[in-house]
Amino acid sequence: MQLILRRKQKLSSFIALCVVVAVVLVCVRLGYWQLARAEQKQQQLTAIANMQTQGVMSWQQLQAMPSKWNKTGVVVELVGKIINQQYWLLDNQVYQGQVGYDLLVLFKPSQASDALLVNLGWVKAPISRSELPNIQLPKRNITFKAQIKERNLTSFNLQTNATKQDLQKRIQSIDLQKLSEQSNQSLFNFMAYRQGAGDALAIPHYKAVVMSPQKHQAYAVQWFLIALACVVVAIFASKKRTNNEK
Repeated sequence: MQLILRRKQKLSSFIALCVVVAVVLVCVRLGYWQLARAEQKQQQLTAIANMQTQGVMSWQQLQAMPSKWNKTGVVVELVGKIINQQYWLLDNQVYQGQVGYDLLVLFKPSQASDALLVNLGWVKAPISRSELPNIQLPKRNITFKAQIKERNLTSFNLQTNATKQDLQKRIQSIDLQKLSEQSNQSLFNFMAYRQGAGDALAIPHYKAVVMSPQKHQAYAVQWFLIALACVVVAIFASKKRTNNEK
């Protein structure tokens, strides 16, 4: 009987040890992943800061940059006109706790051959999901400052079923190729986010880096502390069991 009991205790101890090791390894891995994310965010912030030291560029200066350069972070002054009143509403956007859309338009910079996808900012959603905001785009030439974003534009799709109206205006992700096909317009391989104060049309709210490197580092510390806590608890539990067995 005692032999069976000892075997059960050993098996229980082995399972507990495996669980602790697994939890510790997962926590440590998550901690190092957060540190890697912090490093990536810092590199991104540094690259954007270097771009912005050049000041506000003109469209001609932006086009003169080598094509292999990542233009993300460049601030440019855009002068031109919105094409054919064409726009889309990027779904599931939250601003100051309110649900709405980001207003995306096709913008034709002066003397440019292709169109540029521009995020003009946030617009409030109507109470009913079946309704869309009433958008009145300017027909005249407009001038505004915008921040360029290149690469990593496409995100996952939250919605699989959509009405005909949804397919025309409401979208779940940014896909330049699909928007180009839908609008029958040739687009640049980057997009722009309008900057500045909000107006009656939309409220710019774009941030190139949402979570700072410091937050990622803080999360990493939390995961490491959880791993340490698991080890400490396991040691005390093991000692208590040993004392009870004696």
